[in-house]
Amino acid sequence: MYDSRNLILLLATAAALVVVIWQPLNRRFDDSDKGTDRLVKLPPFRKPSNGRLVAFFSVGFGVSTVLIGMHHPQPLQVYQGFVASLVRAVDRQPATATVYAQHLTPLVPAAVVGYLVTMSLVLPATLGRRLMILAHAPLFIAVSALSDTFVGLAETAFHIPPAVVPVLTIYLEYLLGFMMVFRLTFTSYALPRVTRQPIGRRGDWRDSIEMLLILAASTGIVFPFALWLIGRVGDHPVIEFIILVSLRTAISDFVYVLLGLCKWAGGRRPRPGNEHPAVNIIIPAYNEEYGIERLLRSIDRAAGRYGGPVHVLLCDDGSTDATSELANATMRSYAYATGEVILGTHGGKAKALNQALQRCTAEFVFRLDADCAVDQDCFRYAIPYFLSDPRIGLVGALTVPKEPYYTWIDRMRCMEQVFNFGFSQVMLTEVDAVPCVLGSFMGFRRQAALDLGGFVSGMFGEDAEFTCALGRRGWRAALDPRIVSYEDVPPNTRDLRVQRFRWSMAGMMNFGRFTPWGNGAPGPRFWYQLPKSAGMRFFSPAHFFMMVLALQYAAIAPGVTHNILRLVWLVFVSFLPGMVPRVLMLLYYRRLRVLLWAPMWIAFSMLKRVYLLEAALGCGVRPVRPPLALRGLAPGWARQRKVTADPR
Repeated sequence: MYDSRNLILLLATAAALVVVIWQPLNRRFDDSDKGTDRLVKLPPFRKPSNGRLVAFFSVGFGVSTVLIGMHHPQPLQVYQGFVASLVRAVDRQPATATVYAQHLTPLVPAAVVGYLVTMSLVLPATLGRRLMILAHAPLFIAVSALSDTFVGLAETAFHIPPAVVPVLTIYLEYLLGFMMVFRLTFTSYALPRVTRQPIGRRGDWRDSIEMLLILAASTGIVFPFALWLIGRVGDHPVIEFIILVSLRTAISDFVYVLLGLCKWAGGRRPRPGNEHPAVNIIIPAYNEEYGIERLLRSIDRAAGRYGGPVHVLLCDDGSTDATSELANATMRSYAYATGEVILGTHGGKAKALNQALQRCTAEFVFRLDADCAVDQDCFRYAIPYFLSDPRIGLVGALTVPKEPYYTWIDRMRCMEQVFNFGFSQVMLTEVDAVPCVLGSFMGFRRQAALDLGGFVSGMFGEDAEFTCALGRRGWRAALDPRIVSYEDVPPNTRDLRVQRFRWSMAGMMNFGRFTPWGNGAPGPRFWYQLPKSAGMRFFSPAHFFMMVLALQYAAIAPGVTHNILRLVWLVFVSFLPGMVPRVLMLLYYRRLRVLLWAPMWIAFSMLKRVYLLEAALGCGVRPVRPPLALRGLAPGWARQRKVTADPR
C-alpha cells in the first residue's frame, strides 16, 4: 500500500531537482562571449598538455581507488540503504525494498562522481569554481537515487519483469549522467553566446515525427536483444553496463538503417540535367603552397565535366610562402574554369571566406579547403540538388583521405569517413539532421549565406556553425556519396592530436551556440543529433572511470560471471557493434585493402577519446559570478570586480 503523502513529497523533490539541472542549460546566465552574433570573442583557451592528461589519469585512478576501497562507510551499502529507505517511505514493504536495493550496483553514479571530483581537482580554475564543480556530485547522487527509487516503485505497481529492472536503472542513470555533464559544461566553461538566428522552419514537423518513430523502432529492436544477451552472458551489473553501452551504438546504427529504408522508399536521387548555371568557388588559403596546385587543377577538371561557367576566388590570407604565385600560375593555365586571387590580411579563415563571398556573383557558391581536392563529377551531381528542391540550401560530399595511403592514420580516417559521410550522415538527410557539412566541399546558395551574415569570425568549427545557422532559417542539407572530395590526413599522432583538439573544441562551441534548451529545437538536427554528438563528446571522459571501477571491482571481488579476464573480453567485444557497420561500408565502397587494418580501430577509438578529454581540460573555465539578473541590481559590484581584476 502506497503512502500518498510521501509519494507526493518524492515527486516534488524530483521536480525541484529537475529544475536545478534543467535551468542552466538555457545559457541565459553566461556572458563569457564579448563579441557579437557573427563574431565570437572568448578568453584564450589552453593548448594540449601532457601534464594535464597525466594529472587527470593519476588523480582519477586515485579517486576510483578510494571509492572502491572505502569500508567505513562502504559507498555501495550507503547508496543501497538510501534507495531502500526511499522506497520504504512510499511502498511500506521493507522486505521488497531491501531486496530491490541489494541488486543495485551504482557503477554509473560512482563513475560520474569520480569524474566530477577529478575535474574539480585538475581543471585550472578558481577555488569557487572548483567547489561549484564538486557540488554537482551530491546533486547527481540525489537524482540517481530518486531515479532508482521510482524504478523500484514502478516494478511493483506495473509488474515489470525482474530481468528488465536492472537495464532500466542503468539506462536512466546513464541518461541522467549525460544531463549532469551538460550542466557542468554550460556552467563551468567559457562558451560562445547562444545564436540570434531566427527560427524560419515551416512544415518540417514530419521530420520530427519520422525521427521519433524510427527511434522507438530501433530501441524496440535492440532492447530485447540486450535482455537476451544479458541472460546468456550473465546478469552481473558491470557486465550489464558494458553490454548496454555497446548496444547503444547498435541503436544508432539501426536508426541509420531505418532512415535509409525511408530514404530509398522516397524516390531516386537527383540526376544531372541540361541546366548548367554559373557557380563560384571560394577558397581560404594560408601557406598552402604544397597542395594548392592539386586543388586548382582538380577544379578545372570538374569544370570541364560540369559544362557551365565556373569562377574561382582564392583569398590568400596573408601567406608568407608562394601560395599566391602558384595559384595565379595554375589559374592562367585553366582550360575550362576562370579564377582570381584576392589578397587578405591574415584575419582568419572566416574573414577570408567572407571577403571572397562578397565578390561572388553566381547564385550557387562552393567553399573548398585549400588542402583538399575534388572529384571530376562533383559539380555535376551537386547542382541538381539545388535545382530540384528549393528548400535545399547546403550540399555536401563524401570526403575521404587522399590516396595513396601511407600510415595507419590514413586507413583509420578512411574507415571513419566512409562510415560517416558515406552512410550515417547520408541517412540523416532524410530528416535533415546532418550536424555539419564539411568545408572540404560545401555548396550553398549565395543569397542564403548573405542573409545569414556570412561565416562567424573567431570561432572554431565555422562549418558546423554555418550548417546549423542555415538550418534554423529553414534551409535543408543534402549529402551524396557520388560527390567525392579528398582531404589531407595528419601524418602522425602529434598532428592528429592538434586536429582532434581543434575539432573537439569546435563541437563544444557549436553546441553551446545552438543548444536546444531555451533556444528552440527546430527539427531533429537540434533536438536529436546535436545533443547526441555533444553528449558523447562531453561524457567520454566519464567512461574512463567506469572502466577503472569495473576493473578494480573485478580484481577485488572476482566471481564466476565477473573477473578480469572476462571483463577484458567483454570490453573487446563491446567494440564489435561499432566495427561491423564500418567494415560493411568499406566493402560497399571497395576499400578492401583498408579491411586488413580494421583491428587498429580499437586503438584509434581510444586515442580519439583521449583527445576529447584534452579539449575538455583545455577549454577556458569561467570564475564564479552572480547571475546576470543579480549583477544588474548591483552594478557597483561589477565595477569593483573589473577594477580588482585589472591591476592597471
